[in-house]
Amino acid sequence: MSQFKLVEQFCLIQLQVLSDREKRLRKELQDCTIQREYIAHFLSELGHKEQFAEFASLIKEIKTTEDK
Repeated sequence: MSQFKLVEQFCLIQLQVLSDREKRLRKELQDCTIQREYIAHFLSELGHKEQFAEFASLIKEIKTTEDK
């Protein structure tokens, strides 16, 4: 196999590895967002309005960042 083909195969494999990693990280971020929303909602049910407002603004910031 030529050197060019070897380098090409290596690059394709690396791109797939990066794609898989990106998908995993996006899922982890989504899981964190869901957990954060659940906990913030739970706090609001307990009557912690100030803390809930802080968490709500943090969640909005994270969602805005993720959308970019």
